[in-house]
Amino acid sequence: MADSIKLKNGTVLEGKILEETPDSIKIEYNLTKSIKDIKTIKRSDAVEISKEAEDEKALKKLTNILPTADLITAKGYDEILAGSLANFMRDFPSSSLKNKVQNIIDELQKEKKLVESGSIKLKGKWISSDEAAKDSYNHSAKVVLAKMQEMLKKGRFAEALDNFEILQKEYSYSISYDESIPVTLELLPNYDVILAREEKAFEIRNKEREEQYKSMEADDKLRTEQAFQNAMKKFQEKLTEAKEIKKVWLPINKWDLNSIKNARQTIVKETKSLESINLSVNKITSKALSDAYQSYSSGDLENAKSQLGIAKTNGARGKSIDEFSGKLDSAIKEKLETERAAAIAAAAITKKEEEESKQEAKVKEAITNQPPTPPIKNANSESPQAETAEESGGISFQTIIIIIALLLVVSTVCAKIFFKPQQEGPDFSENNPGD
Repeated sequence: MADSIKLKNGTVLEGKILEETPDSIKIEYNLTKSIKDIKTIKRSDAVEISKEAEDEKALKKLTNILPTADLITAKGYDEILAGSLANFMRDFPSSSLKNKVQNIIDELQKEKKLVESGSIKLKGKWISSDEAAKDSYNHSAKVVLAKMQEMLKKGRFAEALDNFEILQKEYSYSISYDESIPVTLELLPNYDVILAREEKAFEIRNKEREEQYKSMEADDKLRTEQAFQNAMKKFQEKLTEAKEIKKVWLPINKWDLNSIKNARQTIVKETKSLESINLSVNKITSKALSDAYQSYSSGDLENAKSQLGIAKTNGARGKSIDEFSGKLDSAIKEKLETERAAAIAAAAITKKEEEESKQEAKVKEAITNQPPTPPIKNANSESPQAETAEESGGISFQTIIIIIALLLVVSTVCAKIFFKPQQEGPDFSENNPGD
């Protein structure tokens, strides 16, 4: 959609109406897809005038928000949401285009949640915190490289080189550092052209500044000079700090000629240094180190140890490498101790099972060697004892019982005979009258 004017001769001009008067209309329109022109039309020559609605104009300004750029922070998303998107929803609450804007807002809020959860967007792809943790060394290097490339797009060469220096010092065995070397070699000549121009313009710039001072009032000149001196003081502090931490690419200021010249000298020196790097060896080293991190993350400690050895053989050194090496050694030691403990436990279980098996075999053997149990006789049959006694030629158990019974009977009879009490009879004593 765009503004359009239909003329009496049938011509339709589409573009943007810039100005209107009671008698005429000025419009910027497209002669071709790439060429624009501005034309003033008399209202009397116009048959129909169509103007793009304000909400449509506002929506056009929002179309470049998606897809979002890489490395936007949660704060960055908040700033986008609070800007033109919020303005549209406030200014056009009943617009038919409101849903389109809401879709953009929803997508941004979704991406913000991803960032808050630890995910990051690189080269248009989202990388979760878990995925990044598998190789944090190379992941961090990718982030720095992405920042470097973003600065290059904006033509901010000094900031791009600051990021390159981080790669060079902290991630010199990363895949991203290998990728950054050709980029930097291409960047340096272009940066030198800019610095040469600044160096050449230095004297002219200072003369112009002095001329401006001459046209100023005394108070204005004093305030301007104080502001200038304060800015230069801050620059010198920044320069001193950079030298103390031994930065390669020192800050520059167009009002400090030495900083410009030093930067150009650094370009020459660093170009020679980067051109002398054997990228083939570098790539072998960075690939081996990346494989070591990935293998460690997946639990393949033996391969991680092997790949780290390759990287070290090719010169991989530094704090990050030492920390990873120590962590890997500890993991291998812990794994061996766990395996040893498991082996001891397994042996103990096996020994116990063998002992239980032997004990069970002994029980079975004892049961097998016991004499057979004699058959049980019914009530009418003779008892085993009697049978055994008869078989052995002795007195049977029944015979013994009969003898005991007879003895008891005889004992009872004898007791009655010998211990019977005397019966009472008539008293034949002398004193008895009936005697």
